Amino acid sequence: MKKLLGLLMALSLVATSVTSVVSCTKKYTFDSDVWVITDGGTISDNSFNQSAWEGASAYLVSKQDPTHYGPGDKWKSSKWRASYFEAASQTTSDFRVAYVTSKIAGAKTMILPGFNHGNTIGWAANLADNLIYIDGSGQGVHLDMDKNKPVAKNIIGLQYEAESSGFFAGLAAAVYLNANIKEFGTNLKIATYGGMDNSRAVSNYMWGFLVAFDIFNKIIKEDPKYPKLGSLKRVVLNLVNTLNPDVKTLNSISKVENVLSPDESWFSQSFEAGHGKDISDSLISKGANVIFPVAGPQTQDTIDRIKYNKSNAKIVGVDTEQSKIYGEYYIITSALKEIATSTQDALKNIYSSACGFDPSSNSWNKPQTDTCWINTDQSSLRHPSWTGIEPTKSIPKTVTELIHNTSDDSAKDTAFDKIVAVLEAVYSVGISGNQPVAAKFFPGTLANTYQSQDELKDYIWQAIEDKL
Repeated sequence: MKKLLGLLMALSLVATSVTSVVSCTKKYTFDSDVWVITDGGTISDNSFNQSAWEGASAYLVSKQDPTHYGPGDKWKSSKWRASYFEAASQTTSDFRVAYVTSKIAGAKTMILPGFNHGNTIGWAANLADNLIYIDGSGQGVHLDMDKNKPVAKNIIGLQYEAESSGFFAGLAAAVYLNANIKEFGTNLKIATYGGMDNSRAVSNYMWGFLVAFDIFNKIIKEDPKYPKLGSLKRVVLNLVNTLNPDVKTLNSISKVENVLSPDESWFSQSFEAGHGKDISDSLISKGANVIFPVAGPQTQDTIDRIKYNKSNAKIVGVDTEQSKIYGEYYIITSALKEIATSTQDALKNIYSSACGFDPSSNSWNKPQTDTCWINTDQSSLRHPSWTGIEPTKSIPKTVTELIHNTSDDSAKDTAFDKIVAVLEAVYSVGISGNQPVAAKFFPGTLANTYQSQDELKDYIWQAIEDKL
């Protein structure tokens, strides 16, 4: 009886969903094979859900309407779009209804943005031909989330090494501050905080951001022990001069937080709006010129406290292009997870001969090859274009492109991309006989990284020098 009621409820929701789509048909033509299931938000949230839907839609335009597909946002001129279901909430029951509804409506591929799907992904895996799970691992997931059932073999997990985005954004912020010393002075300071400690989704961003300023300072000091690193001073000055040609001298940047103090407060202990006010006040009172909140809607809290305290501090956004939400007056750049790009890349792989897809039958009825991503996790370690920084009026594309190679062609890597490759290994793999610095809790990660407030451990410096 429960199964019957669930099916009837799903069917009624399909009717509602179809009615909604019909009302939009004058504007869009929805492909019924590819569905984005939101994490409780909407596909216009300027965040993960919207980015996933736009990446999926861009892929469909490339296949269904190629004359409207091209560089940038050209695909938006087409009427083709991926289908979507906006889950009513993040509860297990609402996610399951969303999966069943999408399946009944024809879904072959479901795209699940965000780790909130992690507790229900096995239900989706038992319904769809294949899944794209964004910002998590698809390995070891049992069908229907039942450990007595087989492990799902149809999931692609998309993962993002956020420490690299944090580093790029930190370096961009260092360039910005040095280009604007008339506004900020020469005693430049930065800070970061998170919602709750999570070494794979929050504190790795913060770690990369902090380390960026240590590396920036080492570059401009031209330490004779690391001549290759010091040789980048001219590169950095050129970046600053792109924003302000009058700058002749580069200034070091300090951290207002003590990286080796066990009593330092790094987290607001929540991702709820309003809970970032106290920690923002503290960082502003310590003189932070740029703050990097990794705490979801608490970016707005930090903006509000900057206004209240009449501070001239600026903000680095997180995950998506936050200037489009909060404006470019406060947001100087954002540390990005390129959700749209990675979603499109995953769909290209799924619907290819590599994964045994047969266009004539619109099914996967041929053998897969070793290059198929299905039943694997794909990381930005292998796809560097999946992380990056947002161009804004404060830090334009002419600067961001000199900091980070936005393609997966390693021949185009900048010196900073090479540094990031070392940092990613330091954080999550371990190098030179050392364990990964990433620890269960952020203070432990920092203790594994720093020998003093302003100095990374020697083996990290040497690895960077050797890479250059």
